[in-house]
Amino acid sequence: MELEQLKKKLKEYMAIPRVSGYEKEMAYALKKDLLKYTDDVKIDRVGNCIASFKGSQKDAPTIMIFAHMDTIGFVIKRIDPDGFIYVDRVGGVPEKVLTGTPVRVGSEDGKYHPGIFGTRAYHIMSDADKAKADTLNDLFIDVGAKCDQDLFDIGIQVGCPVAYGEAYYELLNDRVSGSYIDAAAGLCNLLQIGEHLKERQPKVNVLLVGTVWEEFSARGAMLANRSGKCDMAISILGPGAADTPDQRGKVSNVKMNNGVGITMFNFHGKGTLNGNIIHKGMFELLKKTAEENGIGIQRHAARGALSDTAYLALENEGVPCVDMGTPDRYSHSTLEMIDVNDLKQTGDLLCHFVDGLDKDFDLDRY
Repeated sequence: MELEQLKKKLKEYMAIPRVSGYEKEMAYALKKDLLKYTDDVKIDRVGNCIASFKGSQKDAPTIMIFAHMDTIGFVIKRIDPDGFIYVDRVGGVPEKVLTGTPVRVGSEDGKYHPGIFGTRAYHIMSDADKAKADTLNDLFIDVGAKCDQDLFDIGIQVGCPVAYGEAYYELLNDRVSGSYIDAAAGLCNLLQIGEHLKERQPKVNVLLVGTVWEEFSARGAMLANRSGKCDMAISILGPGAADTPDQRGKVSNVKMNNGVGITMFNFHGKGTLNGNIIHKGMFELLKKTAEENGIGIQRHAARGALSDTAYLALENEGVPCVDMGTPDRYSHSTLEMIDVNDLKQTGDLLCHFVDGLDKDFDLDRY
């Protein structure tokens, strides 16, 4: 897929509301696209979308390459008599970016309705109010309702999802900003790989998977493995780019437009006590493949975050795992940003990596 094709698909996927636990629309959109490359695509019991590609070598291992379909968002916890909506977070939502921002409020029939997080007018704020961020408990969503019955009449109830408002902007230098880029970018990479595998049969078996629940419990990929067992796995999830003035020289060396981000180590450490340490053999093949194809890679190590690989690695006899993907700025905010050249290189590297796998690849740690 070329840059303009990637931008078009990225915009489409970014627009689909898919708060964790409510990924149905995204799952069926992804299934429709993956069916262009293989006849073997299914949605499993928990909602993962799994496309299978048979390898040419007998007794070859199976690699699962996956990207999570779900996003952060909110769930309605209370509706007051005047029709204002109060929510709790689903996933890591930064409260300080929410005031005055647009949202899409889900109803029980699966439709979404526009709304906004309300904010006090600047003129009536005290100096203290102007200097602080309201907590989620103090924020409310306004969809224009006159009373709670207006919401009930269109199916908006406690337990319904709320997503960030739809946003997509093409910026300078092939950079794109908008809502929910991080997950959509990885899903676009799955299509790049699918297109490649349709034309070039791999030696190993390949599963391309859009997973559920990454933002909720980081266990969707673990359950996808139980639908179609894998011997090794790659999570397409890029590290944050630390090239803005507030992070430069402090957080990491990762930059936009500087190649694919590969996470060598991550660890949550905030009660979860889990993470992933990269599989040496997979990294060595990624590094060699990148050098041979003129693709830059950037090493990343982080504490305070994890992905599905933390739990997938504990499946079967132990699944070797790698986290890698397109570096992004402003992660989990209402307007994230990537460089589409990095996105394309991520997909290209994964295609070449799969080409280099065969039945003799050593799955052991050492």
